Amino acid sequence: MITIKQIAELCGVSRGTVDRVINGRGKVKEEKRKLILKTMEEFGYKPNPAARALVTQRQGILVGVVLSASEIDFFEPIIEALKKSAGYYQRVGLQVRWKLLKGYHAEEQCAAIVALRKAGAEAILINPLNEPVILQELEDCIRHDIFVVALNNDFDSKENHIYVGSDYGAGGRTAAALLQKICPAPIHVGIAYSGARMLGHMHRIQGFRERLSAVPGAVLEAVSKNDDDPIKAYDETLQMLEAHPDLNAIFIATSGGARGVCQALVKKRCADRITVVSFDTIPAIQTAMRAGIIDAAIYQHPRRQGQIAMQMAYDYLIGGIKPAKKQYLVQNEIRILENL
Repeated sequence: MITIKQIAELCGVSRGTVDRVINGRGKVKEEKRKLILKTMEEFGYKPNPAARALVTQRQGILVGVVLSASEIDFFEPIIEALKKSAGYYQRVGLQVRWKLLKGYHAEEQCAAIVALRKAGAEAILINPLNEPVILQELEDCIRHDIFVVALNNDFDSKENHIYVGSDYGAGGRTAAALLQKICPAPIHVGIAYSGARMLGHMHRIQGFRERLSAVPGAVLEAVSKNDDDPIKAYDETLQMLEAHPDLNAIFIATSGGARGVCQALVKKRCADRITVVSFDTIPAIQTAMRAGIIDAAIYQHPRRQGQIAMQMAYDYLIGGIKPAKKQYLVQNEIRILENL
């Protein structure tokens, strides 16, 4: 069978150009691309993932993982799944460099991306912060043929990238519909969330607002930002409860501050009269559900997200398999105490 080297010689191009056409990466002049594809078809060339894997074993391909706020319990199963998959794919030459950051700091995330590019990363898996400097850096990565997977949280760009995570808008609408079913009317609800640094979190709040507006008599009393900090969440929730005595529902839109929200409810001795719907089933939320503080949670399969993201990198870089779609959405599932 004809080789990539022979195709390159017949077309008068480099082997790298042929490789980019085969894998759908990078910029190749249209006339050259058509010539290469025509030559491949004429000679019956088909990409060989096994051969690609053998080459990779010798040379190695680097994947970078950038996770901000990695200390939050929600990310533990994502990281575990990423590491387990990375260990498996390492046998065929996939190397992973980890940038597990603390907190939400755009400059640190940006520096991590730059460092991975300098190290030669061909793919970056990242939970991108909703900051212009991050968007600019990721778009530049994509334009330089780096395969970008937005993990758990997407970024707003027309540049070609993959998103692996939940449908945040649908998750917010689900939470509002759930409150309508389990909270006595009329609903007077407060929202506790981390802030605007994650685009998906804003979509979740928007979805919640949209669905809540269809509930007769429902009122959104307050929105408190806690930066996924339990201490700040405690203080903000106390203030919200004191300022809005009619509150009979709380939506914990991000799980980082869940412990603080629940502690405030216990402190004010109002957990028994306030219906609480949260996101995720981290240990603090499971404990609160068993104590009767949180009534229901929406689960977004974090472990599956990690598995899919690393598999995308492997399939694309080693198998030469282009993603079939731009979004790989995990299902939002409602969890109560009986099905934790």
